Amino acid sequence: MLDFLHAITDFISNTMESVASNYWLFVFLVFLVCVGEAVFILGLLVPSLPILLLVGLIISRQNLNFWPIFLAATAGGIVGDAISYWIGYWLKDRIKTIWPFKNYLPLIARGEIFFTNHGGKAIFIGRFITGLKAVVPGIAGMLGMNWGYFTFINTISAFVWAASHILPGMFAYDW
Repeated sequence: MLDFLHAITDFISNTMESVASNYWLFVFLVFLVCVGEAVFILGLLVPSLPILLLVGLIISRQNLNFWPIFLAATAGGIVGDAISYWIGYWLKDRIKTIWPFKNYLPLIARGEIFFTNHGGKAIFIGRFITGLKAVVPGIAGMLGMNWGYFTFINTISAFVWAASHILPGMFAYDW
């Protein structure tokens, strides 16, 4: 099992290092990773934390311009959560009968309880909790949270989230 995880880590690392030689392709890849990690249920399959730590390391190691990469990560998080919100908004409770969502009913139920208990804070906090990050925005849409309020919290939390994932990788290079 550890050999498998090591092989995946090497693959991701080598891919990111290779793509970083084309700066704007690298920025776009960061955006796509951040969209993917935030999309309803799909986000369970995208390991954004190790990838974004690696992104921070690559920024430092190759002396890349931080701001476009940071803004791409932030925008990706915002867009991914917005997609999740609208999936939840359009499908409402029918989501529980549609594949792949019906395979994750316990996770959706936990997300509903978390959202009901914490409201808008759930959007901010949920972005940082593995598992919940992939369902809370969709549940906000399912339960009819105001779009403007959702977008406000989504945007602020995306900036904090991107910084908290990229900056440690950058500082780790200096050690």
